[in-house]
Amino acid sequence: MSVVARQSLKYSIVGYFSTLIGILSTVFLYPHDLDFAGKIQYILPAALLALPLITFGIMHANVRFYPKMEQTQNQHNLLKYSIWFIVRNFVIVALLFWLLSSFIDEIKQTEFYPLAKYIFPVILCLALIQLFSRFISIKKRIVVPNLFENVFPKLGLVFAFSAFFFFNVEDGYAIWIVVLFFVLALIGMFFYVQRLDRFTGKTSFAFLKEDGFQRELMEYSFYTFFGSLGSIVALNIDTVMIGEFVGDFSQIAIYNTSANLVRMITVPALGVYTISAPIIAKYIEEHNMGDLKALHHKTSLYLFTMGAVLFGLVASGIEDLFFLMKNGSELAKGLPVVYILGFALLFDLATGFNGYIITNSKYFKFNNTTTIALALLTIVNNLIFLLVFKMGIVGVAIATAISLTTYNLIKIVFNYRKFGVHPFSTKYLYVLGLLVAVLVVGYFLPDFENKFVTLCYKPMIAFAIFALGNWVFKIIPIREVMPKSLFK
Repeated sequence: MSVVARQSLKYSIVGYFSTLIGILSTVFLYPHDLDFAGKIQYILPAALLALPLITFGIMHANVRFYPKMEQTQNQHNLLKYSIWFIVRNFVIVALLFWLLSSFIDEIKQTEFYPLAKYIFPVILCLALIQLFSRFISIKKRIVVPNLFENVFPKLGLVFAFSAFFFFNVEDGYAIWIVVLFFVLALIGMFFYVQRLDRFTGKTSFAFLKEDGFQRELMEYSFYTFFGSLGSIVALNIDTVMIGEFVGDFSQIAIYNTSANLVRMITVPALGVYTISAPIIAKYIEEHNMGDLKALHHKTSLYLFTMGAVLFGLVASGIEDLFFLMKNGSELAKGLPVVYILGFALLFDLATGFNGYIITNSKYFKFNNTTTIALALLTIVNNLIFLLVFKMGIVGVAIATAISLTTYNLIKIVFNYRKFGVHPFSTKYLYVLGLLVAVLVVGYFLPDFENKFVTLCYKPMIAFAIFALGNWVFKIIPIREVMPKSLFK
């Protein structure tokens, strides 16, 4: 556990830097023009929804088959084939879209169509960036790829919005700045790959015909395609649904403002999951359920506790923060989104790496099935809450929360039946009790006339309650999550 926590620290620092950019821009920049902010925030989720059709799971195959390819010195040939595979699929999908839009007028009436000229280049860049990122992860490097994958896109949004709002650049040209940053991220990722493991000059795809490898490659990619399709749809359909069915880009900005502030509680999970994946695979391969269960308990408790602390801090000051922001009264309409998504994400953190256990076992096909079910459930729920109940962004948050919670419950039951493991322990009750105490105390604490003072002192009291509770109940030993050098 201590190794996992410390190794994830550097990754989390980059993640929080990326989150800080998002928070600062969300608080100080985007509220100045919610409509344009919503428009540029629509591009990435829309591109991500189309991404599985381009990659078709090929980037995961580079990780899965790397040991086998390395034995025959074909790891670079597989990577080059993957690049060709992605570019080919991109051309097919792009041509098909433009062909269909020429005959189907309904496509031209969507919010997607006028932004397609920006979205399609982003799709191609994203596909290649994720391919290189997976290849780099084999070398156990996760920090620099995180910069290109997460920091550069946020910087692109900041520069695009600044050019539009402060320098009066036409919105079309400003959006191209977003695309430019994805191109720069791709170039940076390519040179980093070359630095770690330079491509050989000779290229041959003959390895595909050896021992029926091409069929094995396509079969694995096919199953991972469905798995990634389901998760990507589930995580990004909310923004696109708001754009298409609410028809107001400012609502996207309001929703994303609340969602981005609360999603920061998931940042520690990124590093933990990345570092834990090979350990999980090893335990499953060795049928070491005892150590798997222990790791599952410790990492889940760590993530749930960190998430609860961060959520408590956000919830304590979010209302005062909104009223200090430009268009604060409009942004305050997203307060229910903070609480609805916050508790759903907390439960997601509490369940730990359930999905990784399934993915690295012989039951990996089940994970793909459940993610597809998650995607369909999310779409149906969104349609119900948007079109039937007409609840707008609050309905989208409820739909996402229901789908995510159902998905996690299914995985918990499956893992307990197949492996006899679950993430929960009695310490969860201590953490939950502390969170409830923080929310109750925060509600009854007096508000000063100066909102900034209230914004500062309420989260400080919330943090003190968590710190005191952790000391009393000994939930997480501080030495396990901090660098050893601090205690020398």
